[in-house]
Amino acid sequence: MATTTAMPSRQLLTALFGSLGNTRWSLSRVLRSDNPLDINGELRGTAAFTALNPSDRDWLYSEEGEIPSAVTGAAAVAGLRWTKKYIWRGSDTGRISVWFVKVAPGPDEADYLFHNFDFSESTSPADANESTGDFVTPPNPPVVVTSDPTTILAAQGNHLCINDMYRTAYAFRIRPETGEVLSWASRHVVKGPKKDQDIVNSYQRLE
Repeated sequence: MATTTAMPSRQLLTALFGSLGNTRWSLSRVLRSDNPLDINGELRGTAAFTALNPSDRDWLYSEEGEIPSAVTGAAAVAGLRWTKKYIWRGSDTGRISVWFVKVAPGPDEADYLFHNFDFSESTSPADANESTGDFVTPPNPPVVVTSDPTTILAAQGNHLCINDMYRTAYAFRIRPETGEVLSWASRHVVKGPKKDQDIVNSYQRLE
């Protein structure tokens, strides 16, 4: 897995973020938890980025799928559809952040911050040391068959929700010349008084 270890340029991060707009992805999610009430197993679905407003830099990330019978846990109901939304926000500096969506009637709007992306050198999988508790190892994004060279940018973003800590890592497989995202993956490790979850998501572009 070839991963960049230097801080990406603003231009590259802006191009990466821009390439996500108006794209659709197949989603494979593996959930693991020691809590029998939590869902365990693999979910499959689709995800998409759509522009909230042509004049701004907010992408609405939305995902959906159906829970298969092989998934276990008190909340696992075979055939039940699941959905989730976030707002991904870009900035003039190349900064990327993820926001929760307001739970209210009407248009989708950003509510409060989930996390900022940190593309610092320490997010490289080769350098990751989960024993420190500061971050988690980024997952490997799906391999893409292409004649062009690719590289992987890794990032992290943490969020404290009352007593639960959400540590997230991302890995984007991109064309280094253009910043186009070919595939990507994310990982959420949730620790708390009643939570001990490890969730890995893999995304492949849909034509």
